[in-house]
Amino acid sequence: MELKIIDKNTYKEFALKNPYISIYQLPEWGELKKSTGWISHLIGVYDKEDLKGVTLLLEKKEPFNMSLFYAPRGYLVDVFDYDLLKEFHSLVVDYVKRNNGFLLKVDPNVIYALYDKEGKIQEKCGEKAFANFVNLGFKHLGFTKNFETLQPRFLCRIKLADTYEETLETFTKNTRKNIIKTLSQGVKVRCVGNDEIDNFTNLLKESADKNNFIIRPSSYYKKMYDLMSDYIKLYVVYLDTLEYYQILLKEYEETKKELKDFELEMQKINNGSKVKKHHQDLVKKLAKLQEKIDKAKELKEKGNVDIGALMSIFIGNEGITFMSGTATEYRVFSPKYAFYNEHIKDAIKLKKEYVNFYGISGDLDKNSPYYNIYEIKKGFNPEIVELLGEFDYIISKPKYMLYKVALKAYKMLKKVRK
Repeated sequence: MELKIIDKNTYKEFALKNPYISIYQLPEWGELKKSTGWISHLIGVYDKEDLKGVTLLLEKKEPFNMSLFYAPRGYLVDVFDYDLLKEFHSLVVDYVKRNNGFLLKVDPNVIYALYDKEGKIQEKCGEKAFANFVNLGFKHLGFTKNFETLQPRFLCRIKLADTYEETLETFTKNTRKNIIKTLSQGVKVRCVGNDEIDNFTNLLKESADKNNFIIRPSSYYKKMYDLMSDYIKLYVVYLDTLEYYQILLKEYEETKKELKDFELEMQKINNGSKVKKHHQDLVKKLAKLQEKIDKAKELKEKGNVDIGALMSIFIGNEGITFMSGTATEYRVFSPKYAFYNEHIKDAIKLKKEYVNFYGISGDLDKNSPYYNIYEIKKGFNPEIVELLGEFDYIISKPKYMLYKVALKAYKMLKKVRK
């Protein structure tokens, strides 16, 4: 077999047909990462004229003439075929060595196990692939539960039915009700382009600050959209404030009439505790509606208000809810139900097999600090996907140890600065 540097078109023709494809393995991802200091390499391994596998390698130059290499989401090759994987990996390692690489990192987009939504094991399907990497000399960085690795190990996804209506029936009753409730309040969704990236980034920032996540500047997402617009869809959820105001007025008038009719009825019947309670509930409801109307009256003067945003990736057999943000002030409107609902509809139109709600914690304890990330997704009745995880292939142990010490010092310095 022979390793070759291949062009973008040859790479993509092979990669997009591979079952392990992800956005991180696109040539465009390599282009994007150039803006953050990485060098992109597109590698193909041939058996005579037959292309057997490809990988994107990202190279980060380190001090002392060292380079760290990273194959984001792993090799696009049959990782269950040990002999093929061995030859492929051997040629990649030789290439990395020739380019002063001391370390090669991979985090394969390969399923290790599947669980139901409660975390009960359903199937172990990646043990052979895992063993193949270990037998090749890779150091596994552990079966981490949270977000300790470069990319999430745990994802959750739903299998789509042929139609939206059939898919909707697989969700919990409460989730279906929440979708209807959100959309019945004047909450709407529009698809946008690069011209609204600044707005999208601001909404991301609100959620990032709340959940202690790091986000990139809007220039990064603009470049990402420009490079990968064939795969990306941006949704912005907004509140039609005039419609919301009118909905509240209508509900207020209906409740007011209901209260009046009930009070007339109370004059004719024996007013037991249940009757009195219902009357009190109607009075309270009317008072709350009046409060909402007063606020909505002020709100409609602002015009429509953007309350959430989602960047979706449609690639391979799935539509991925890649990153999202919501405005804290308007969380009561539950904008996530609106953009998830729209994403699911589009995934069905595009004939995708799954909607992937992306990264969650593998710790499903309700007291876990990351449980809130999973909570809303659970109602869509997902299965939980555990990937193989992150591996290091150490080429130079002394340089690797030096790198680990420097990395640890850098992380400590960041904490001190915070």
